Amino acid sequence: MKLNLPTLEEVDRITVVGVGNDLRGDDAAGVKVVRNLKEELNSHKLLIIDAGPAPENFISKIRDFNPTHVILIDAVDFGEEPGKIAHVNPEDIVGQATSTHRLPLSILMNYLRERTGAEVILIGIQSAQVKMGSEMTAQVEEGVRELVGFLTRKFGSL
Repeated sequence: MKLNLPTLEEVDRITVVGVGNDLRGDDAAGVKVVRNLKEELNSHKLLIIDAGPAPENFISKIRDFNPTHVILIDAVDFGEEPGKIAHVNPEDIVGQATSTHRLPLSILMNYLRERTGAEVILIGIQSAQVKMGSEMTAQVEEGVRELVGFLTRKFGSL
């Protein structure tokens, strides 16, 4: 998997926030990634948060950790094949007005930058199915596995 994240070359303290809803199929991708990361990674320089559908509820916890970098991971629609992983500009998300989250990610990202001074990025996994009561698609499950492997290799030495 190729994921170009040049801003993560010099990381001191990092917060990884998984966003999503387990009841909405592919929307659970972000929270599944962080649940798996919690099993794989353990470092005092790494804070992993399962934020569910309300990442704004964790702003003070993120700020108190004083990260140099914050990564938000979410299932998004950026117009690619389901399961594709990309560094996403939040303004490029299709259907942002109908987000499954309370607060648009672009607003959250700007707020976190202002409050923490951290570099804040969004890693998206292209979703296919986010209807209430649906199951996660096989393509997105594969994307979750790929991203967990990538991040484990990237941050395993912190």
